[in-house]
Amino acid sequence: MLLKAKRWTVAVLALLLVLLALCALAVYLVDPFEHYRESAILPLYDQESYNNPGIAKNYDYDAVILGTSMVEMSHPSVIDEAFGVSSVKLPMRGSHTAQMGWQLAHVLETHELKLAILAVDAYSLMGPPEDMEEIYPYLWNDSLPDDVNYLLSLDVLLVRIPKMLQNLGKPLDTKRDDMYQWTDVTFGAQSVYDALPDVIAHSEMLPADTRLERSTENITRHLEPYIAAHPETEFVIYMPPYSVAYWYLMTCGGLSEQQFRSRARVCELLLEYPNVKIFDFSSRGEWITDLDNYFDYSHHSGDISDAVMRAMAAGENRVTSVENMEEGSERIRQLVSAFAASYEADRQAGD
Repeated sequence: MLLKAKRWTVAVLALLLVLLALCALAVYLVDPFEHYRESAILPLYDQESYNNPGIAKNYDYDAVILGTSMVEMSHPSVIDEAFGVSSVKLPMRGSHTAQMGWQLAHVLETHELKLAILAVDAYSLMGPPEDMEEIYPYLWNDSLPDDVNYLLSLDVLLVRIPKMLQNLGKPLDTKRDDMYQWTDVTFGAQSVYDALPDVIAHSEMLPADTRLERSTENITRHLEPYIAAHPETEFVIYMPPYSVAYWYLMTCGGLSEQQFRSRARVCELLLEYPNVKIFDFSSRGEWITDLDNYFDYSHHSGDISDAVMRAMAAGENRVTSVENMEEGSERIRQLVSAFAASYEADRQAGD
């Protein structure tokens, strides 16, 4: 009886090991997160935290664009044409500068970059310097023991692989442009107005230096070391063109001055580097006041993304001093004032 029990136990364990091995083999061969190689099957590209590590490690490129959801509508083909590079985009929705620094560090470890485009959101500069939310080290490192988290994932095996296999035969030639694109939103001024709160609270303006220590640490810890260590790489930093409605909300909430101060801090700390260029599109009036280019008060269309890349290549809206950035902040204040007068008058008339 004891011998039979031992044999049964050994048989069950052997079967379990075989099943685990088959699971790992399936994940390794299909590799939906491109952890081991760039896939010959079109990936899903719907989870940046999981897709980005494989793209960063295994794709062939010499340029990268990093940022929050504000760069999801970017087209690497336009970047390539404008700057003469071969690029990929690595956005992380809702991320802070800490996550940008993490990705930048790993990109520079595996690739020799000609160009790094960094879309620096003012709010992300004030994020926690220790923030590693949605960073999964086992997908970024080369540790074989850590791969068990990927190879034996039931979600990858039972959900991701079947969905990805439905893409067999789909073309791959436009995948860098198509990844992370929004296909279910409506751009237009009404969409912006619909996204604004029904009741907009007006708060006392916070001092400009609020959380400035966070912005400083994020710049000196997550951006500056890589800029200093890679003089061969051109770092193009730009302030994305949030709509005037965004800046109106920030002003009403008492948050705009600290964001303006953080923008200036970038210039104070990084303009001295010869491999850095800084651009300010947050104050480009004809863009941020044309609400038909937005689907909410923050996010602009792919046309604006493309226009930003071409404008930077042409040297438009370049900031060469702290004073330039402060002048841009003053333009935003004026645009917000005009928007507030019109928007609030329309609301009162509607009431």
